[in-house]
Amino acid sequence: MERGVYCLGYLGPRGTFSEVAAHRYCERKKCELVEYSSLEDILRGVASGMLEEGIVPVENSTEGSVGIVFDLLAGPYDLAVRGELLVPVVHSLLVRPGVALREIEKVLSHPQALAQCRGFLHKELPAAKWQECSSTAAAAVLVAGSKQPWAALAPAAAADVYGLEVLIQEANDCPDNMTRFWVIGREQLPCTAEVCKTSLVFSVCDRPGALYLVLREFALRDINLTRIESRPAKRRLGEYIFFLDFIGSTIDPAIQNLLLSDLKEITTGLKVLGSWGQA
Repeated sequence: MERGVYCLGYLGPRGTFSEVAAHRYCERKKCELVEYSSLEDILRGVASGMLEEGIVPVENSTEGSVGIVFDLLAGPYDLAVRGELLVPVVHSLLVRPGVALREIEKVLSHPQALAQCRGFLHKELPAAKWQECSSTAAAAVLVAGSKQPWAALAPAAAADVYGLEVLIQEANDCPDNMTRFWVIGREQLPCTAEVCKTSLVFSVCDRPGALYLVLREFALRDINLTRIESRPAKRRLGEYIFFLDFIGSTIDPAIQNLLLSDLKEITTGLKVLGSWGQA
């Protein structure tokens, strides 16, 4: 990569929804897209300085959160959320030219895509096996290179990239399927947008009302929460950390006081992931 070139990492290969999100983000600035084979590799690339930023899927309207991203941001990587994009997701059933629906023996795709098309697969391909891949486009690559009657769940655009045929245009169970992507960088940036969101991860002691005390601080200040969920703390069974998004910016003095003073007193660990303009 050339020195001075803005590099944005995304989950490849070509033809993924991550690439769609990356191209949309790069409409705002000139950048060079760099494909990676795993989400952790993207975050590692940002942390090492190989990438200026990375774009990663974090939440789907049908299947929920992409847990590995939250685990990595809470743990080994001290990175920041700088922005978000919402991308409509339509999974198409792709096959090699000439393969009929009744002939399909195996369906390949990313685990999230398979889950988002679960109803379709059980109804239309009840006998077909499922195979998980690192991305939807990686599944298309495998189908294109095989002589077996396989199919991939992937963006329709991937058919042109890999010489496949769109057998079913829309296979996802929910027609309004949407994925949220985060833009990840090394340092937090101040959010000056009209509506900002802030994300944080925290832990509390194991006693009655501990989580309530945290949520009460937001309610008392009339701060709207947009997401809260728990993830295993990965220390022992039944121990959790919590991710929380709310409307507000870290440049707001009231928010700074909340994060730096009040919440620190009632949590056992607190990490602000960043503030950004709401999509």
